[in-house]
Amino acid sequence: MSNKATLATAIAVLTAVTMVMVARSKEQPVKNFVLPEGDIEQGREVFIAFNCYRCHDIAGVELPERKNEPPFVVRLGGEVMRVRDYGELLTAVVNPSHVISPHYKTKLEQIGKDPDQSPMPYYGDIMTVTELTDLVEFLHAHYTRLLPDYYQSHYIHP
Repeated sequence: MSNKATLATAIAVLTAVTMVMVARSKEQPVKNFVLPEGDIEQGREVFIAFNCYRCHDIAGVELPERKNEPPFVVRLGGEVMRVRDYGELLTAVVNPSHVISPHYKTKLEQIGKDPDQSPMPYYGDIMTVTELTDLVEFLHAHYTRLLPDYYQSHYIHP
């Protein structure tokens, strides 16, 4: 086989493999993918350095004052019925338009923005893996799961 034929075959195989991987990756969870542990304090620094505080508040965290007030502030952390897991937080940072709550879609429509497109910038080209894991660790640390009122009296016996 000539070099041109070998190259053409290699390109065809790579294209096919890439297409299969892309097709399978739609909504497919990645198994056995583990990032290194992040540093909460460094994550706070990343949150500030990337100006996340301009559009986000975090329950119980003092952040720099905003120079300009955004049309609405997305609140993170605090007491919630369901704690966002590490994977959800990671996805929200690297692919902010993946899931937009109906509440924020309505707010985006009210300010004349596309409700299916997050106004959050894409940081994939400038944020390092270390910065990403630190940021997600910082965010995750600020969620507290609430139990429903009936939980203790109904399911846990003294």
